[in-house]
Amino acid sequence: MALIQDAVSNDGVFVVRLLMAMVLGGLVGLERQTRGREAGLRTNILVCIGSAAIIVAFQKLSLEFNVGAESAIRMDPARAAAGVITGIGFLGAGTIVKSKNFVRGLTTAASIWVVSAIGVTVGLGEYVISVVLTLLVLLSLYLLHLLPIKGDCYFSLQLEWTGDLGLLGEISDQLAQEGMQIKNRSLVHEPRTKTWKVTLALQTRGNEQSTTMIDRFQGDERFERVSWN
Repeated sequence: MALIQDAVSNDGVFVVRLLMAMVLGGLVGLERQTRGREAGLRTNILVCIGSAAIIVAFQKLSLEFNVGAESAIRMDPARAAAGVITGIGFLGAGTIVKSKNFVRGLTTAASIWVVSAIGVTVGLGEYVISVVLTLLVLLSLYLLHLLPIKGDCYFSLQLEWTGDLGLLGEISDQLAQEGMQIKNRSLVHEPRTKTWKVTLALQTRGNEQSTTMIDRFQGDERFERVSWN
């Protein structure tokens, strides 16, 4: 019993750090889960606790072995922290989804990376820094998400018609008039049926323009098929 009490008293500060890591990582994870992201509450908690545990174990070993400047054993905390951050990069990369027309998951990957940094600061016992860091992350993820910042939108438009390719020039002119840029295009021609299948990668300033243009193409009887994604 005495041994247990001694262990609890000696390791109490480290247990507090792990609990702190669980709370702070959970706050960031809760925000991600409310956004419907796969890396949510549990993932961020585990990342933060794991990062803190590595630093805590590193510090505990340093104390037990009495590692100092004169010791032949070298335990550099910066190396442990660097190893944690590097290792988390592989986990973050797994949350990024890349398709032909979009990339999703960059913010979640960045949040996992910064949660590991929170765990490292908690493991080092820097509570003020870790709390401030958590608040800044939550502000960046939540409040900045609410700002009405309009950026470029990208989408793919597929058109199909029977006739000649001259219609593509008219399509390009209409898109240019609406301020939409063609970033890339691919064409498929079926000589037997004289059918053209055109795929356009477009850049626009807002969804309103794309919705208006798609409605216009759908109302044009010359097109046999209009699709987008």
